[in-house]
Amino acid sequence: MYGKNFNLLVLLILGIIVSQLVLPISAEASCKQENVSHGTVIIGTVEGDSHTYVKDNVATALENEGFEVIDLGEGVSAESFAANAKEKKADFVFSFASMSTTMIHQIQIEEQLKATGIRDKVITGVGGSLVTQTWADQIGADIYISGPEDAVSKAKSALVKSSNNVPKASVPANKNASCKKP
Repeated sequence: MYGKNFNLLVLLILGIIVSQLVLPISAEASCKQENVSHGTVIIGTVEGDSHTYVKDNVATALENEGFEVIDLGEGVSAESFAANAKEKKADFVFSFASMSTTMIHQIQIEEQLKATGIRDKVITGVGGSLVTQTWADQIGADIYISGPEDAVSKAKSALVKSSNNVPKASVPANKNASCKKP
């Protein structure tokens, strides 16, 4: 009845189940070590969009590499991205959109960061299933994020190029995880 699309759906569901089993293990491993924070990342899925799979994987990868990640969740307004970035003195603002109808909110995030007076103080990144390097360039984002490894690599490179490359105070690599003290 569903043909090849059914097989893809089954593979997608299996992938989600496997990631839910593996990610808690990697989060637990990151609790065992102290790392110097590479910077603070505000991350979220834009307003009107509820697709979080890529965002969640990117957030986990960044946390595991020593970034402090503040995950705003899904359906986040441009104003909320900017307010949180200003309040937390974020180094990065990463937004994800998986529908053409919600990608417009990534432009609004860039504009809101300018209106808040902090656009020149943060590195912005955009990602999502339809987002491309061309889109990132068109809206003025600093980084196009194609996946977790790409996000980590480009975030580290961007810090080296910026004046914000001074490591912050020592914090657990995965501050948001429920790390148990021995």
